[in-house]
Amino acid sequence: MSARRPTLRALVPQRSVATTPETLAWLTKVWKREEVLAKLPMSESDEAALALDLAVRDVPDAATILTTQLDRFKNPDRKARFAFVMPAVSADPAVRDQFFASLKDVKNRRREAWVLEGVRYLHHPLRAATSKKFVPDALALVREIQETGDIFFPKRWADATLVGYQSPQTAAQVREFIAALPPDYPPRLKWVLLSAGDPLFRAAKILHQ
Repeated sequence: MSARRPTLRALVPQRSVATTPETLAWLTKVWKREEVLAKLPMSESDEAALALDLAVRDVPDAATILTTQLDRFKNPDRKARFAFVMPAVSADPAVRDQFFASLKDVKNRRREAWVLEGVRYLHHPLRAATSKKFVPDALALVREIQETGDIFFPKRWADATLVGYQSPQTAAQVREFIAALPPDYPPRLKWVLLSAGDPLFRAAKILHQ
């Protein structure tokens, strides 16, 4: 990394693709406020997103970063959202299991933006190996979500579920799920599943070739 400090704008792509120990260590310093980004202070939302991105990468003391970030909030709504999403980035698979299980209850899906953020982190590419087991149940929920949520929620849910996967095995799993849908399955929801799965199918085809 060059001696020139990145700007706040440059931080977003860096945190989304960061994997090297050096970059993660630097981002941790930014979150700890030990690094100044071109004299631009980070907002609560910036710090919260960075804390979640660090946690999903299992950086040292990730659990402490999350609890400290929770204590930093001054805005109660942002704090409640962060607390909701936190289990999705936990290093403990059992906690992530419990988070997904909780989403099967409609009352836990009322804050759709919160749910989608949590689902995206749950199915993050770095967690694909352990989260792929959730895919069939997540897709099975699409019909219920259509009946209980916003008209656009099923598509956003399916997209958030499948965004982290590229493997031919997961693509085959999704294709098998769609092929086994009952005859009375709503055509619109079948399109939702096919549309959400298309990037996965394309990536898996490239990897297979």
